[in-house]
Amino acid sequence: AVVSTQSTGPQIVLKIQDSLDKWGLIELQGTVDYPPSVKLQGAHIGDLHIDSSGNPQLVIGHHILTGKVQKLDKPFGVMVRSEAKSWMVKSVIEEKYIFKTRPKPIIQKK
Repeated sequence: AVVSTQSTGPQIVLKIQDSLDKWGLIELQGTVDYPPSVKLQGAHIGDLHIDSSGNPQLVIGHHILTGKVQKLDKPFGVMVRSEAKSWMVKSVIEEKYIFKTRPKPIIQKK
């Protein structure tokens, strides 16, 4: 996962499937707190699930966030630099998952 902070909050690029053609973008309101010794690049932050009505749910630790899917006005290209110092497009991101609400704690019932 690649994190970049922008005016709308942290954005995380994620691979949706095990193929190169389906990628997405997660947009969070607020911050993700983590220990300074942890590097976010390539780290497992949480689990993304899509419920039966098509709404994304993000589980981070003992908290769950419910969001919505939005099509991007302008798609993003995911590019990598090859050994020949040229750029190759790996994927195109066409949608983002927006999480604006406060996380809810996950409480197990006994």
